[in-house]
Amino acid sequence: MKIIKLMGRLGNQMFLWAFGKAVEYYTGEKVFFDTSCYDGTNEAVELDKMFNIKLDTISQDEVRKIFKPNKFQSIDFINKHKKFFKLLLKDNITREKHYNVYEKSLLTKSGNVCYEGYFQCEKYFEEIKDKIRKDFQFKQQPPELVKIRQEIENIKCPVFIHIRRGDYVTLDKNNVVHWLCDMSYYQKATSFFKKKYPDCTFIVFSDDTEWVTENLKIDYPFKIYSNTPQQNDMYLMSVCKHGICANSSYSWWGAWLIDNPEKTIVAPTPWFESNKKTDIIPENWITIPRY
Repeated sequence: MKIIKLMGRLGNQMFLWAFGKAVEYYTGEKVFFDTSCYDGTNEAVELDKMFNIKLDTISQDEVRKIFKPNKFQSIDFINKHKKFFKLLLKDNITREKHYNVYEKSLLTKSGNVCYEGYFQCEKYFEEIKDKIRKDFQFKQQPPELVKIRQEIENIKCPVFIHIRRGDYVTLDKNNVVHWLCDMSYYQKATSFFKKKYPDCTFIVFSDDTEWVTENLKIDYPFKIYSNTPQQNDMYLMSVCKHGICANSSYSWWGAWLIDNPEKTIVAPTPWFESNKKTDIIPENWITIPRY
C-alpha cells in the first residue's frame, strides 16, 4: 500500500496529488491520502473543492496498523536528546532527503510506503503531465467569475503578477524559509516582459490588495483582479498568456496550468531563503533575482 500525508494549502496539496498519481503510474499500486493533519481550523483540504477529483483517503488508525508507531518517540528524555538517539527514533516514514530536490527512486519503492514531504518538482509527474492537467480542470465557476475570465481573455497579451504576502509577513517560521520578493524583483520582471511583449498588460493577484494598491511601484500600468475570493485567483491566473510568480506554490500552479505552448514564466531566485538546491523551478522558466 502507498500512503501520502496531505499537508499545507492548495498549492502544496496539488503537488502531493501529482506526486501520488506519479507513484501510481510507476508502481501500478493505488495511492491513499492521509488527511489527519487537517483539524478544520486554519487549513482544510481544498483539492476536491476546486477540481473534479476524488480523494481516496485513509484514517490515521489504519495508517498506524500498517506502519507501527515508534514507541521511543513518546519518551521525553530520548526526544530531548535526538541527535544521540537517531537509530532509536527511526520510523517507517519515507521522507525527502532534501526538500523539493528530485529523487527518482521515490517513485518506484516497493512494498508498503508512507510518504511525508512536499515533492515540489515537475520532474516527478512529467511523464503524466497530460493526466495531471486533466485532473486539475476547475469546477464550474459562478457567473461573476466567468465574466472576469472573459475580460482577461479579451486582453491581447495578459501577464499575471502574483504578490504573496499573508503568512509570509505574519509568521516568522515562514520568513525563515521563504521571505518576500522585493519590489525590485517585480520591477525587473515587468521590464523584461515589456521588452519581450511590448503590448502586454499586467494583471495583479494578491492576498493583500490594499497593500498592492498603495505600494506596488512598477513603471507600467496594471490591473487588479483580486476582488474575487482569493482561492479563485489561480483559476484566473491560468487564463493569462504569461506569468510572474511569487516564491509560492500557489502561483507556481497558476503558471503551470496556463494553456499556452509559447508561454513565458518568470520565477524568483532563490526560491527559498536558505538558498539550498531546489528543483521546484522548471528548466524552461526564466529566473530573476528576488532582491
